[in-house]
Amino acid sequence: MLKHVFAAVVALALAAPSAEAKPGTPNWTSTTTPAAGQAAAQAQPAAPAPNQAAPAAPAPAPQPAKAQPAPVAQTAPAPQPAAGQPAAAPQPAAPQPAAPAADAAPPASPDAVPGEPAAAETPPPPPPPPKPAPVLSPEVNDAITVMVDSMDTAEKRLSGISAANDTLSELRDQIDSVIAQATKTADSIRPRQDEIDRQLSKLGPPPAKDAPPESATVAAERVRLAVQSTELDEATKTLRVTWWRARQAIDKITNLRLSFFVKNLTERITSPLFPQFWTDLARVAPNVEWRLKYNVNDWTSSVDKQKTNVAMLIAAVIGLYIFLKGLALAITRYRPNENATPPTFFERAASASWIAPVRAIPGVAATFLLFGGLHYFGLLYEPTAAPVGGALLDSALIFVGVSALISAVFAPGQPERRLVLLSSRSARRISRLIRFLALIYCIDLFLSSFAQVFYFPLALSVVQSLFTSLAFAFVLIGLLLTPFEASEAGGLKAVGRHRPLWLKLPLWLAAFAIIGCCLVGYVALGRFLAQQLVMTGVVGMISTLLYLAIRAFTRGNTTSRGHISVLLEERMGFDETRRKQLGWLTESLLTLGVILATIPVLMLQWGFSGADIRDWSARLLFGFEIGQFRISLVRILIGIAIFVAFVFVTRLVQRRLRDNVLVAPRMDPGIANSIDTAVGYAGTGLGAIAAVSYAGFDITNLAIVAGALSVGIGFGLQSIVNNFVSGLILLIERPIKVGDLVVVGGEQGVVKRISVRSTEIETSDRASLIVPNSELVTGRVLNWTHRNALGRVVMKFSSGPDTDPRLVLAVLSECANRHPNVMREPAPVAVFEGYSPTTTDFSLRVLLPDITHSLRVQSDLRVAIYEALRRAHIGGSEGFAAHPAVSEAS
Repeated sequence: MLKHVFAAVVALALAAPSAEAKPGTPNWTSTTTPAAGQAAAQAQPAAPAPNQAAPAAPAPAPQPAKAQPAPVAQTAPAPQPAAGQPAAAPQPAAPQPAAPAADAAPPASPDAVPGEPAAAETPPPPPPPPKPAPVLSPEVNDAITVMVDSMDTAEKRLSGISAANDTLSELRDQIDSVIAQATKTADSIRPRQDEIDRQLSKLGPPPAKDAPPESATVAAERVRLAVQSTELDEATKTLRVTWWRARQAIDKITNLRLSFFVKNLTERITSPLFPQFWTDLARVAPNVEWRLKYNVNDWTSSVDKQKTNVAMLIAAVIGLYIFLKGLALAITRYRPNENATPPTFFERAASASWIAPVRAIPGVAATFLLFGGLHYFGLLYEPTAAPVGGALLDSALIFVGVSALISAVFAPGQPERRLVLLSSRSARRISRLIRFLALIYCIDLFLSSFAQVFYFPLALSVVQSLFTSLAFAFVLIGLLLTPFEASEAGGLKAVGRHRPLWLKLPLWLAAFAIIGCCLVGYVALGRFLAQQLVMTGVVGMISTLLYLAIRAFTRGNTTSRGHISVLLEERMGFDETRRKQLGWLTESLLTLGVILATIPVLMLQWGFSGADIRDWSARLLFGFEIGQFRISLVRILIGIAIFVAFVFVTRLVQRRLRDNVLVAPRMDPGIANSIDTAVGYAGTGLGAIAAVSYAGFDITNLAIVAGALSVGIGFGLQSIVNNFVSGLILLIERPIKVGDLVVVGGEQGVVKRISVRSTEIETSDRASLIVPNSELVTGRVLNWTHRNALGRVVMKFSSGPDTDPRLVLAVLSECANRHPNVMREPAPVAVFEGYSPTTTDFSLRVLLPDITHSLRVQSDLRVAIYEALRRAHIGGSEGFAAHPAVSEAS
């Protein structure tokens, strides 16, 4: 009995897989979940299986559709419980998609209508596109991060600065590097960003909502490019903001420097007129004296150990100075022609430009030898002797250079080489006082460095500045009291202690300002004014010498020409007008270069920092913005140079064409002129376009300018534009050309030149008739030589009533046939025009190969006819009259 029961249970268990699947029962053999199958069934109707018949039409009474078995899938086996633990409930494995059998229909939807085909399974959605690789390299991203962090640090440090120190220079260098790096990085990103934007523009705008969707490939490419464009745009904006932050930080540094500079100059101390000033000095003097004695004794002890070397060094320095000084005197005092005429102003300027360096060589060489020897022997040691020696070296070099420059300009012992037209006495006294001013400046410079090395107290530094400033002011007053006496050759019109006013009045004001500032307590301001007078004067004197040398090179004088004029004549063959123009252009460019080199030096002397000057110069030369326009002087100058080069090459091409190609009789003069003019217009136009494009001006914006000018053209410039267009028409259609014999408005002449606005016609009186081009295009013009030079001349004659007409006609024909400039084919024609009771009228028609010679041919024919008729005794007492001839072009 138990056997039968066990067999029945096994049979039921084996029959269970064939039964209908119940909802909610885990299907261990299928990878498709019921929900996924239901969504797939609802997506689209399924097609019947290939081995199944089409579904039958529904019966009138709806019957429930027979369920199909679910597709079989496999699952992973359930995990087995560990020993001693209760078994867990079976969990279905993750569903895996399985391909349905070929003869099996997809599972029916629970909502399927009986009698209708089941919906097909929807394919799985495509995987999302992979994230595009970053377009910026890690190095670029790291560089941007470093720049942003650097600006954050610089701004924090800048906000905590309250006094002038080296930190400002350090921050300025750091910010300058950030600006340079940001500009370089942005320039490297811009081409890639432009390329991506062009690719996006090629894809066009994305489709609208109601439009058919674009393909997956195009959509993926659009997303990839958009992501890259966004990344590059964010990087560019970050760099732009960083650059702007750096510019603001530089402006803040400049303002801080200016405020600190003004604060230091306007800082007031106790006036030296009060006793407290001197009591403070007396209190700190003993400590300074002890410190100086200690350092001086230390250095002299070092010198004592090398007495022989130092003595030999001093002897070598003195010997070198004497030798070079004698050589310089021999060179500068050499006169090749004692009896020659005195040198002109330009020759004196040229000689001063090389005499000054020659006179400075002995002092410079001796100074370098002295300090080089001391350094070699180890006598310029740190931390005291080396900086003191460097300050003394700088002061000595400045004094030697200024002295040589003063000697070259004033030339106390050589009046024939003096650049200023002063007497020898005035020149000698002025040069001596200016040297004294330079010496005071150098002493002040050395003492200031000396005080910094030995840490002198402020009171002693103030006393040093006070005495040097007052000494400078009093020497300057002595210089101003010196009369500027004119030399024997003439020069200054007004001579006196206070003349010339344009020079002495500002110097008087400066001297009193220095004294006043020192006495009331503004010692730093007085010292600054004294120093700037010396350095500004030296820079101005050097610039003046350079300018005079430029004038000597470009202009020459009344007796000789400048070197550039001789060069242009010998090498280029230019005429005098061209030489003057190029000489003026060369002088202007060289003078502009001297000015551009002088201004930064003066700004540096007057307290501006080198970084600010460099930044302003770069912005001025390489680009600054006005509104939406960026202007670069360098690009403008290069654009001008490009235009000049185009014009120069065009002129060379025109000259070659005129000399080798456009020559008669190879080419007609009119065609040659048209080609020459067209080449000139084309070269000049291309040069203008190239220059404007390189200078940074967008040519497309010229359309706006042209539209604005159209109103002006319609009113004020209408005639000019009309003449210009008419000139182009004349050059293209060539109704008249150069060399044509034309009659315009009753005036006859030969066309000499067709320009942009007008045409030049030369009459027989050698007068130039200027005719606007519009009149030649719209008016009536008689052109004798339009197609060729052939022309007919009609000459009329009258005789008495008794003249034999046949004989007269024979004489006329014979004379015409004998003339060499009258064509034989067609033959000349003599015509009996008519008669009257008093005269008989005749005419002679001849064809000339060159109508421009008609006057000479008519004169020859009249003389020949007159003589022939006289020999034939024709004409009688009434004579034979010739009427004015009429010319006709063939």
